[in-house]
Amino acid sequence: MNEFWSRRTCVILTGASKGIGQCLAVEIGKHLVPESTIVLMARDTNGLEKTKEMVKKENSDILVEYYSVDLFNSNATMFEKIVEPINSTKYELFLLIHNAGSVGNLDHLAADMNDPEEWNKFMLLNLYSVTCLTSVFLSKFNSDTAERCIVNITSLLGIEPFKSVGYYCVGKASREMYFRVLALENPTLNILSYSPGPVLTDMYTNISLNSRDEVIREQFTNGQQKQYIVKVEDTCQKLVNTLAMRSYKTGGRVDYYDK
Repeated sequence: MNEFWSRRTCVILTGASKGIGQCLAVEIGKHLVPESTIVLMARDTNGLEKTKEMVKKENSDILVEYYSVDLFNSNATMFEKIVEPINSTKYELFLLIHNAGSVGNLDHLAADMNDPEEWNKFMLLNLYSVTCLTSVFLSKFNSDTAERCIVNITSLLGIEPFKSVGYYCVGKASREMYFRVLALENPTLNILSYSPGPVLTDMYTNISLNSRDEVIREQFTNGQQKQYIVKVEDTCQKLVNTLAMRSYKTGGRVDYYDK
C-alpha cells in the first residue's frame, strides 16, 4: 500500500452528495486503513446517505459521517461544531477536499455583472465558505506529527476565460490564488489545486444548455468535444494517485490531462 494512504486518515469532503464528490468519497474510501474517518458535507441528505452507503460497501472498516449543510449560509461556528467531535490525536493524516461549488448566472456577460447581492451570494459558496472551512480545519488539526493536506477542486476556467461563464471563472481563479498564498505562508502544508477535466456533471450540462454564448453552447455539445469527456471514475483515480505520488509543488495545480 502507498505510504500516503497507509496512515489513519480523517477526510473532510464538501459537495459529496453527487457527481465528482460522491465518486471521490468512494475512491478514497477504498484506500483508507481501518479506523479512518470520512466526513461528508452537502445540502442533499438523500444524496449524502447514498454516498455513505456506497463508501461503506467498499470499505466497512472506516467511519462515515455526513452533515447536511447550506454553504451559501456558512460560518466558522457551523464548521467548528462539525469538527468538534473529531479526536484529532488518533489520526496521522488530515485531508480536506473542497469540491462544492456553483457555476453562477450564465445569462450575464462580464459587462452585465453589476449586482453586488448576486456577487455576494456566489462568492459566499465559492470562496468565503472555502476560506472559512479551511481556517477552522487548520485551527482544529494543528498537530506537529500529523500531515495536513488540502485539495481544491478547480477548473481550466480558473486560468482561461470563457464567455458568459464569468462568475465561475472568477470563483475558480480566486480560490486558486487563495491557496497559493496559503501555501506560501505555510510551507509545511500539502496543498493541491486539482482540475478534473471536462467531466459530464450537472454543472457541465448546465453550461452546455444555458450559456448565453452560442459558441460556448456549441463547444460543450459538439461531437468533437465528446472525445475529451473524462469519466468521473478516471479523474477521481487520477487525483488519488496524484496525492499518493506527491508529484507536485505545494500550492500548485495539476490537470487531469497533465502527463
